[in-house]
Amino acid sequence: MAVLLEITALRDRYSTQYHQLQHQRNWIIELDHQLERCDKHGRPRTAREVKHAISEFLERLAREAEEHPHYAAVIAHITKAVRHRWWGLFTCYRISNVPSSNNDLETFFRDLKHHQRRITGRKSVREFILRYGPFAAYIDYAESFDDLLLRLRQVRHEDFVQARQVLRKVETRLKKLYRFRHHPDEYYLDLETRWDMAIPGSRP
Repeated sequence: MAVLLEITALRDRYSTQYHQLQHQRNWIIELDHQLERCDKHGRPRTAREVKHAISEFLERLAREAEEHPHYAAVIAHITKAVRHRWWGLFTCYRISNVPSSNNDLETFFRDLKHHQRRITGRKSVREFILRYGPFAAYIDYAESFDDLLLRLRQVRHEDFVQARQVLRKVETRLKKLYRFRHHPDEYYLDLETRWDMAIPGSRP
C-alpha cells in the first residue's frame, strides 16, 4: 500500500504538466481535422473553406495565448509552422491529383534507400541517387521481370531515346566529376590535349 501511495503522489506531482501537454496535444489533433480533404458528409472541401477554418483556428490560439501566457511559446511555434507553409498548404484542395502530404514520397525514398543498401551492401546510397536521379522513381522492387517487360513495351521508342540521352548526360557529368576528384592530373592533361586539337597553336 505504501508503494502505491508513493506512486500516486509522484503522479500527482506532474498532474499540471500532464494536463497542459494533453491540452496542447488536442490543438494538434484539431489542426489535423481542420486540414482534412472532405467534410463530415464526405463532400470535398475547397481551398477557401480550409483556409478560413485554419485562420479561425490560429486566431483562437492567439486569444488563448493572451489569456494563458504559459501557452504562448507553444502557440507561437504552431503558428509559425503553419504560416511558414501557408504558400503551399492549400494546393491539394485546388488540384485534385496533388497529395495533402509528402508521407508517400518519404516512404518511397525510405524504401528506395533500404533496397539499395540490401543490394549493394553500402550504407550510403548517395551515388545511386546522383547517378539515376528522377529515373529511380521508375524502380518497383515488387515488380516481376515479366511485369517490367510489359511496362517497358508501353513506352514509345522516341521517349526511350530521349530519356536515354538525358541519362547519358548525367552519367557523363558524374564521370567528369569523378576523374576531376580522383585523377586531376590526367583530367587536366586530357583537357589541354582536347583544347589544342580544337584550337591549334593556342598554347605558347
